[in-house]
Parts: sequence; structure tokens; C-alpha cells
Amino acid sequence: MAKFDMFSKSARRLKGYDYRLEGLYFITICTQDRYPYFGEVVNGEMVLSDEGQIAHDYWLDLPKHMPHLFLGDFVVMPNHVHGIVGLEGILRDGSTLEDNKALPYNGITGKNEFMANLAPKAGSISHVIGFYKSICTKMIRSVSTEPFGWQPRFHDRIIRNQRELLLIENYILNNPSKWQEDRFYKPNTE
Repeated sequence: MAKFDMFSKSARRLKGYDYRLEGLYFITICTQDRYPYFGEVVNGEMVLSDEGQIAHDYWLDLPKHMPHLFLGDFVVMPNHVHGIVGLEGILRDGSTLEDNKALPYNGITGKNEFMANLAPKAGSISHVIGFYKSICTKMIRSVSTEPFGWQPRFHDRIIRNQRELLLIENYILNNPSKWQEDRFYKPNTE
């Protein structure tokens, strides 16, 4: 079951696609059990908690750590983050994807090669989101009294054209005002 998304029963990532490629990606990352760590929506506006402010600030900080990355619209919601992430063709080490395709994977063989192939590749969307989740978790746990966590996976969509980009930007920007209609909406039961 680990290789399948629990909602669609299909592979989580586009088979055969290199998620280090230049392009735009729409990302959704949810908190563990969709618990509203990040604040609440009041009158159609997101009011961030201290944890939500950390999630917001560290999202904006990502390009400082990953120069091949640029950010589009994003929003931190009570129990998830939506954002557009763009990748440029130069990897962190200054090489291009074309430079790296011809190289063997650091001379690793056998079982270690298999495990290395499963790990997120430097410069990939999985690597970016793993870094973001890790740093947020560390900082949030240092200030929160609640046991913070993320869901283990994230959702991505490769943005294929300008029309799709505009629809996604509109969705992100209007997410707080349509919070109760959102599929991630979880009413506060306290």
C-alpha cells in the first residue's frame, strides 16, 4: 500500500517523470490527521498561529536554501499548505540535469543502489518538500505545546499550461474565503 495514494489507489508520482525538471508544480502538504495547527479562518481571512507563522516564513525562505527554486502564490491554511513551486534547470551543485544523466549514481551498487534510487534526488520536488517539512517540524516543535506532525506524503500536480496556472493561482488565493467548501476543511470540535 505504501506506493499507492490512499485516495486514488494510483501511483503518487507520474511514472517515469523526473521531478528535477524545470517547470511549475502545485503542492499541497497536510498536517497529521489534518489537525489545525496553523491557525483559523476568520471572516474569510487566515489568522496564523505561531506554528502557522513558522510554516509561512519557512516557505518564503526556501529559495535562500535552494537557488534553483522559485515560489509562486501560496497560502497557509489551518491544516495544510498550498503553494506553487518552480524549478529552474540548474541543480544545486551548479550542474544541469543533462550533466547528471550520464553519470552513474556515485558508484553505488546492489542493495545500496536500490535504496539510493528510492531516496529523493537532490534538486527534486520531493527533496524540496522534505527539507521544508523537516525544518518546519523542528521549529514548530520548539515553540508548540502540541505534538506537531505532517502527513507522510504530499500532493503534487505538474502545471502544464497558462490556463491551468491561472486556475490554480485563483484557487490558492481564494482558499481562505472558501474554507468551509475546501476538501481539507475540518470543523473545530472544541
